Amino acid sequence: MLSKRFITPIVFFFFIPIAAFGQKKGSVIAGVVQDENGSPLGMVNVQIVGTADGDATDSKGKFIFKTGKLGENVVRASLIGYEQKNLKLVLSEEDSLFLKIEMNESSVKLSDVVIAGSAFTTGDEPKALTLRSLDVYTTPGAAADIFRAIQTFPGVVAVDEGSGLFVRGGDVGETTILLDQATVVHPYKFESPTGGYFGTIPPFLVGGTLFSSGGFSARYGNALSGVLAMESLNMPSKLTSSVGIGLAAGSLAASIPIISNTLGIRISGNKSFTDAMFRMNGSLNRFTTPPDGMDGNLSVIWKYSPTAQIKFFNFINTDRIGVRVDEPSFAGVYESQETNWFHNLQWSEATEQWLLKGSLSINRFITEQDLGSLHLKPSDITYKARFDAEANLDDDHRLSFGAESEKMINRYEGTVPQNQFVLDPHGSVYVLDENYASTRVGMFSEMELTLARKLMASIGVRSDYYDLSKECVVDPRISLRYNISNEMHIQTSWGLYHQFAQPYLYNRVNGNPHLYAQSAQHLTAGTEYSTELFMCRIEVYSKTYSHLVLESSSSNYANLGDGVANGLDFFLKYGGFLRTPVSGWISYSYLHSCRLQARDLVKNIIYEEAPSSFDITHNLTVVGKIQLIQFLSCGLTFHYATGIPVTPIVGAIQPAGTAYFEPIQGLVNSERMPDFIRLDANLGYFLPFGDLNSMTFYFAISNLLDRANPVGYNYSADYSRRYLMTTDYRRSVYFGVVISFGSYGLDN
Repeated sequence: MLSKRFITPIVFFFFIPIAAFGQKKGSVIAGVVQDENGSPLGMVNVQIVGTADGDATDSKGKFIFKTGKLGENVVRASLIGYEQKNLKLVLSEEDSLFLKIEMNESSVKLSDVVIAGSAFTTGDEPKALTLRSLDVYTTPGAAADIFRAIQTFPGVVAVDEGSGLFVRGGDVGETTILLDQATVVHPYKFESPTGGYFGTIPPFLVGGTLFSSGGFSARYGNALSGVLAMESLNMPSKLTSSVGIGLAAGSLAASIPIISNTLGIRISGNKSFTDAMFRMNGSLNRFTTPPDGMDGNLSVIWKYSPTAQIKFFNFINTDRIGVRVDEPSFAGVYESQETNWFHNLQWSEATEQWLLKGSLSINRFITEQDLGSLHLKPSDITYKARFDAEANLDDDHRLSFGAESEKMINRYEGTVPQNQFVLDPHGSVYVLDENYASTRVGMFSEMELTLARKLMASIGVRSDYYDLSKECVVDPRISLRYNISNEMHIQTSWGLYHQFAQPYLYNRVNGNPHLYAQSAQHLTAGTEYSTELFMCRIEVYSKTYSHLVLESSSSNYANLGDGVANGLDFFLKYGGFLRTPVSGWISYSYLHSCRLQARDLVKNIIYEEAPSSFDITHNLTVVGKIQLIQFLSCGLTFHYATGIPVTPIVGAIQPAGTAYFEPIQGLVNSERMPDFIRLDANLGYFLPFGDLNSMTFYFAISNLLDRANPVGYNYSADYSRRYLMTTDYRRSVYFGVVISFGSYGLDN
């Protein structure tokens, strides 16, 4: 389960000489970008306006790219903290131009384009945080995983050792995961009820990441709590590759521009071999099959015109695990294996006024799980089509709209226990043999407009129809933003959100085919102060739930639940890795929630109000990174969290003629686990050599304090005695080396 826990994403591929055959004739633009003092500027985005042709400057301020867009053009240079620079020029076939661009420092409005390393966002979500790949790679304890890095942001809590995104008291299923407009139906590896142990999509495949913990716009669909939207990398500008090996995994990757600015591919692969790591850290005896997996990616990018491209993203992941478990009703081995395929074809084109995007995706998933009376083999395949369009109607109005259709085919076969607490192989079970299809159709429209010189608004509406519930929902959303200055703004938003129950819950055996949509109302207000190297944000929110799905004695499940979650999120960030000697951030969240929840008394179910099962009252994370000397850096991540709520067992009933007991629950979530405290550290040495080549040696320590953090309670077979379970993953180490060619390993 921790097969990649301390792995910086490491990639390997042998250089392949590529002949640039069949290239279109065009113009070559090269140059250097400097500040007003003549010092080179790195990470500047230099691009021909209205096209995707361009390059980012290297550490010496140099850039070079080829374009087929001839005639009159405008070359634009942009970098956060500097005035945007536009140069007019006329290009003829086979021209070779050298430009010297000087940029002056200035304050940048939050609505302007923000470029941070390889990550890119247009700032259309003021509440969303931009996550750079380097932030993922270098955050101690994040294990080079996008989801684990996001867990260090305010409003997100970790309820176990996994990477599940629990947002503002909501379940992990209340957050939608998107990649290039497509829904990632199974975003976790080693899936569990609390998400999984790692995210499916590695960060080195992602060029931009946007995360919102609430109040997000209509374009991102419907979810009760949050959204994570990712964009895969575009055309590679140069040949890059890297090789790496660590204590538990080896990986490979390469970016290959086959035809410059026209056709390129990105390939990657990863193989886990965790036996040695668990042996070294003394935790191998828990596994019958140590966590094992492999994944591969192939992306093909074809830019068939200066303003249009097609991107074909393909990803496959397989993993398996066998682990000993000790439950009151059954002690044995849990075995699981799963395979996840994801394919997405995305088209995009920029006309003179409109930006158009469309995608077709397929997500196929198969898993097999065995534990006691649980023998389940579910599978599903999801097809999705999506189209988006947006345009600036004038200086004060921006319109966007879109539509999508999603079809899911589910297959459930096997047995599941009738009582979730009774895994005894002789216990009562439901026998499943279900095969059915479901369809969801949605559309949205949104207008962003300037109401006054410093006051802006976003007004949108979204509608979704789901055929399993035979219901159409309509959700209006609005937000207002007032810019106090270029660096500071205040904002408030309100919106309705609906989310349909998982298809599994509509089955006729142990579900309810008459369920309808769950709903939430978001109300947020906050302020932010931000400069190039500093950000401070505070936001308060109220989230009101209704029609939540709960267990029911009469119909298995019913829309009986409601509740509220109120809280405050605080975020303070300074500097940037490799940009300042010291960098990092502090995030703090306060949460108070109350939901109507089901209490299982064996013979019947009653309902009572209690905190959410994911109500972490106080959640504090401190991340710090320091450049000790020129190429040596270290980092620390400290995490403190109030214990999660738990429902005690107050008694048990032994069914006649059986050897097992059925537990009787006490007051729902009336107790809390002990507090969670954890300190992670890493050390990295970066050694450049040759022309844009490097070696990076890294060493990481997880749970540096060797603290036995709580993970839950276990009981004796008759539930008369209770034991506190603590994490098996105490202080442990990981180390490895990465060799990068052509990019220092710092960009994608």
